[in-house]
Amino acid sequence: MEEKVIKPHLVRPLLEKVVCEKLQLPAPNAVINIKPEDFIDVRKVSEEVVKVTLTRNLAISPANLLKLAVTMSVEIPVDSIEFGRLPDPKGFIKNSQPVRILLGYVSSLITTLTTNTILGPIVTPPNIQE
Repeated sequence: MEEKVIKPHLVRPLLEKVVCEKLQLPAPNAVINIKPEDFIDVRKVSEEVVKVTLTRNLAISPANLLKLAVTMSVEIPVDSIEFGRLPDPKGFIKNSQPVRILLGYVSSLITTLTTNTILGPIVTPPNIQE
């Protein structure tokens, strides 16, 4: 089904924004919790292109340790007729291979950015965390 809707293309995610700020060192023996939160926007930018923008924010507790969010996007060429026939086009795109590749890039970038932090490296799952 995916091959009918999504046209063959080279997935080229674009880095839109990175927020990475060290705030404080953790207290001795502090319990640190890290939860990735994803915000995904799927919108048609033309008759045959759907743009997906993904922001992964790390909700870190205690919140005063680190602030980190990565936003990347990918433009996906679609067959406008097949795309219009889908019962849930946005849901279909969220579960497509190009979005899985985008998630992999975001996960990898977060790991790279946090390698040299007091908390890192932080490895987040390459699937949507809503």
